[in-house]
Amino acid sequence: MKWIRLQERRLLPLRDVGMAGQATLAMIAASFNVTETFVLPGTAYRHALAGARTLADARRALEKYDFSADTSSFTRLVESVGPDIMERCSPVVPQAWSWFDPATFDTVGIFRGLAELQDGIRESWLRLLDIQTIQRARDAGMTEAEYLSTASMAVLVQRAELHPGLSGRAWSPNASLGELNAIVQCTLGASDGETAAWEWTVSTTGEVLRRPTPSPADERPIIQSARLAVLLGDRIAMPCTLDWIWDGQELTFLSALPAPAHLGARTFSRRSLARLAPHPLGPMAAGIVVELLHDLLQDAGALLLGNRAPSVPPDVAREFDGSVYIDLTFARYLLDHAGLPPGALDDVLLQQTTAGIKLPAESFIRLPRASRAAVAVRLAVPRLQRWISDNSTRLAELDSAQVDALTSDETLTSLQQLLTFTRPLVLDLLLLLVSSSFRADDLKRALAHRGIQDRFVEALEAAGDTAGLDPWTHLDRIAARVSDDTARLAAEAMAKGDSEQALRALCTDITVERDLEAFLRTFSFFRTSIVDVGSPTLQERSDLLPVALLRARETGAATRVEAARDPLAWLDSLPGGNDVLLRKRYQAMIRTSAVTEKAWFYIAKSLSHARMLLLHAGDLLVAERTA
Repeated sequence: MKWIRLQERRLLPLRDVGMAGQATLAMIAASFNVTETFVLPGTAYRHALAGARTLADARRALEKYDFSADTSSFTRLVESVGPDIMERCSPVVPQAWSWFDPATFDTVGIFRGLAELQDGIRESWLRLLDIQTIQRARDAGMTEAEYLSTASMAVLVQRAELHPGLSGRAWSPNASLGELNAIVQCTLGASDGETAAWEWTVSTTGEVLRRPTPSPADERPIIQSARLAVLLGDRIAMPCTLDWIWDGQELTFLSALPAPAHLGARTFSRRSLARLAPHPLGPMAAGIVVELLHDLLQDAGALLLGNRAPSVPPDVAREFDGSVYIDLTFARYLLDHAGLPPGALDDVLLQQTTAGIKLPAESFIRLPRASRAAVAVRLAVPRLQRWISDNSTRLAELDSAQVDALTSDETLTSLQQLLTFTRPLVLDLLLLLVSSSFRADDLKRALAHRGIQDRFVEALEAAGDTAGLDPWTHLDRIAARVSDDTARLAAEAMAKGDSEQALRALCTDITVERDLEAFLRTFSFFRTSIVDVGSPTLQERSDLLPVALLRARETGAATRVEAARDPLAWLDSLPGGNDVLLRKRYQAMIRTSAVTEKAWFYIAKSLSHARMLLLHAGDLLVAERTA
């Protein structure tokens, strides 16, 4: 068993450290002052359970596990941290387990010496098999074998501070519970759970809205812990709690934990949308996203479940402090009843690309009620192609639409029409992403059958580049035409900070100049974040084009362009790449990727037009107030 020091892994991915481990690691990565922390990953729990097939076997294996083989690693840990050691549980479970209550494991144990620590770890492991947790798993329809093969328990340990000046906990704002401010509680000395705690309410800007009477004279740790709780909640895109101690001079954090909603309560999260909208949105922009999400779930219910679709709550999506939250409880319920994996919406919103989506095709048609959803996913490609054909005129108008002459009423009407126009496109994109994940899964198995599964990611990239609707694919094609001399002159200009001269150097080649002009016309609307209407467009940051072109050239643009020109030739070059089944799977992946990219392309154009309408509406409001 290997103990890992979290402070040494602040910039590296670390798996199997559980909820508390990941949240504490996020604090360390954000440069919070976190006490030295060691973690025993969930792999140690799995090692102790080796061979257990039933709950009785698992309990017996944990109760009888012999730590003697791990004495040296434990001894080094005690010498580094001890003699008094604080231990915390950190369950390692899938996010989709909405029934799992992490608050049950939110306890701290203080142990002295090696033997006590090992007994404490054994007890922590056994808590994952307690009657209440197992019953919740059974109520959620989970078998013993599935639970044992999926759940594990990591353990965090730190030096125990037995006599701190103040100890406390800060809660970040929690939109799912309607709490708009941070809450901080603290006590004198180490909290034993029974001592009465002082409580403060602190705004996201650090203003104390409510304080206890009497209260400690020094509120610095209160305000500081509240603001850092808000910061961490934004960083991990979910509510959280932070435990801390204060010695009169320095605030030290002990651990963090994602804050669970009450059992039975609706769970709202912005994590799924954080990558699409990383910055706070204005009220009107947030309203657009909220309405799109409501319509998406309503249309998904009608398409996937027909007259069996549940009614969509009016507040299935909420705006809070510039961020949009979605009701994961309802979304997962809807997808599960359609036969889709409950976490499908989370996956497609978080991943965006098919390479990272983990929806195994064999789990799709697992219920008779899934047949309607299966047909919808299977027909996702022709649905979008038909939508593009039916709306070709409207799509062409997006390139030439002018908003400057519109009145306030006309602007709002155009915005509402645009939302109605986009509704089926958003639903098709969701289905296409699910379909793409199945195609990717089929392709991965076909590559593995030929012994070339290590080329899977490369195959997905080649399939994606074939569509040509990604701006970075177009930049690759332009970069591949740039000569060595031209690239050297542009690089010299960039080294001097002169992006205009670099662009002029690149445009000395007439073909490159013409292609760049066409690129800006086609992708002038494109922005870093698809629904973040506040991020700059490529046209607004055209000064970055020389950097992007040179970077693409240095990272193998010519090779990617050649592979995209004839992806089947690239496949044939692989050992066993001429296999009939493999070619069929790869061609299906290419077709689905191309259509999925079209959906992203038209959504980006639609939301760019929505941005123009929003900015124009804002200008009209300012003009009315100053008139």
